Amino acid sequence: MFKAIIIKAKKFLWVGLLLLLVATFLLGRATTSGDTDDDEKPSASSGEAEEDDDSNIWTCPMHPQIQEVEPGSCPICHMELVPVDDVDELGGEHEQQETIQLSEDALAMARVQHDTVKRSSLSDDIDVFGTVDVSEESEVDLTAYTGGRIERLMVRAEGERVERGDLLAQIYSPDLLEAQRTLTQAQNSLQSAREAGSERRVRAAESAMASARDRLRLLGVDQRQIDEIEAGGQPRETVDVYATASGTVQTRHVSEGDYVEEGERILSLAGLDELWAQLDIYERDLPRVREGAPVSMQVSALPGEEIEGRIAFISPEIDEQRRVARARVPLPNDDGRLRPGMYLDAAVEAPVAGEDHEVLSVPRSAVLWTGQRSLVYEYDDELEPAGYVPREVELGPRVDDHYVIEEGLEEGAEVAAKGAFRIDASLQIDGGRSMMSAERSATEQQRADEEVDEPSEAVQTHVHRAVEVYDEMRALLAADSTDGLDEHATELQQAANSAKEDADDGLAQHLEQLTEEAERFHDHSEETDIEQVRIDFGEISRELVAVVSTIPDLRDELYVYECPMAQEYDRWIQLEEKMANPYMGEEMLKCGSEVDWMNV
Repeated sequence: MFKAIIIKAKKFLWVGLLLLLVATFLLGRATTSGDTDDDEKPSASSGEAEEDDDSNIWTCPMHPQIQEVEPGSCPICHMELVPVDDVDELGGEHEQQETIQLSEDALAMARVQHDTVKRSSLSDDIDVFGTVDVSEESEVDLTAYTGGRIERLMVRAEGERVERGDLLAQIYSPDLLEAQRTLTQAQNSLQSAREAGSERRVRAAESAMASARDRLRLLGVDQRQIDEIEAGGQPRETVDVYATASGTVQTRHVSEGDYVEEGERILSLAGLDELWAQLDIYERDLPRVREGAPVSMQVSALPGEEIEGRIAFISPEIDEQRRVARARVPLPNDDGRLRPGMYLDAAVEAPVAGEDHEVLSVPRSAVLWTGQRSLVYEYDDELEPAGYVPREVELGPRVDDHYVIEEGLEEGAEVAAKGAFRIDASLQIDGGRSMMSAERSATEQQRADEEVDEPSEAVQTHVHRAVEVYDEMRALLAADSTDGLDEHATELQQAANSAKEDADDGLAQHLEQLTEEAERFHDHSEETDIEQVRIDFGEISRELVAVVSTIPDLRDELYVYECPMAQEYDRWIQLEEKMANPYMGEEMLKCGSEVDWMNV
């Protein structure tokens, strides 16, 4: 039996060897055929392998630095990864770095909106502070017509209301007594001359009477008092001082028993039926403020009420210490609710001057502003295919939600009013360089810093405080919290205002805009929609980045980051290096990348 098993094993072995020889023969023929085909035409296997390799690379459309070899989700934003080929198709082809084409899907994802560059009349409100003051036109000084002693003073305190014709004071005057005696003597002489029937004596007595009356009038005695003296026949020891106008006693210059000289002031009155608003106009704003400009005012003592008026006069002089000129606005005050000394906030409507009083402008959201360059993406439908072309522009003043365009765009041009940051970021998705971050060498940056006048130490101190408050706000938003943001916004506004006082014109303009954004943020900080609060925070970030970029010493202490998924402005500043995104919060706290200050 054992021998039979061995015979069967030998048979299977021979069969296996035979099958192995047949397989080797067939494999050799296939290899020879493949070599012959390679000589006749190119092989696709290499290309297919390359394509397989590319298709095995998966990336995030919003964070192209993420590269994975298999599908999944982005570790930063948790979006689904897509093949590299899909990203290229989404972004379009970039024949040149200066032109960006986006597919319809990419435009929808970026939420791009267009607007047309228009020429129109623009006016801006210049916010100023002021006080309610007495109208100088209504001020009246009551003076002594003759020297003497104040026998009686009817006004006891400043602030008392007096009416025209009220008795205010009585003055004892030796000159007055002498003038009255002269009048009495002339009156007696006239009576004697008439009794004697002498016309010459009558004419002489009448002339003496007229002279005596004129003398009393010069001493401040009115006709009624003169008539009383003539009727009584006895001289008065005092002369009465009456109010020649209605008003409020502003100053009491004398007391009972005081001696006064002829022409010396006794009381000062001011009518309060019409007051003046005295507005402080900063030197840099004076070229835009004109007499007749509309003004809207709010007084702290009358919350919720607006007072409208027009500038009647602008002082030709500037306060050397405060660098302001005063503008006067008449204020009706028939109801007496306004009082001299009250503080008020005012908005002066100031047109932006241009040719024919019209200027070119674009929405503020269309401008990518870094402090060094200002860019707008213009949509050019004449390109093949149509796409966006970055235009470097020279900006004029900011007017509400628009920037005036001095150079760089023509009327009628179509620009990306929203989504410009995402258009710019699409360059980076394809490995390109952001057009708004024109890279500069360290030498170029140093040269640029040397060309900028270093702000004073006081300005830098206030700006540093503003950055500290801003960083506290950033930390709150990064933690998805809005608690206390309104108080922080007020403190940020105060710091920016303090820095603005000593800053040069260029930096002061950015600090003024930072102040406005902080005020707008304060108004929105209590909204339930935290996304709107974050958009407003982005506008604060935009202006603060512009401010800090002009202060090299402070800039070197800070970190600046950007997030391509932010709704509007995508950059922010931090005091610490550990990134915490205020625009995305806890959901995508680490979304973003650091930006070199040389490229800001």
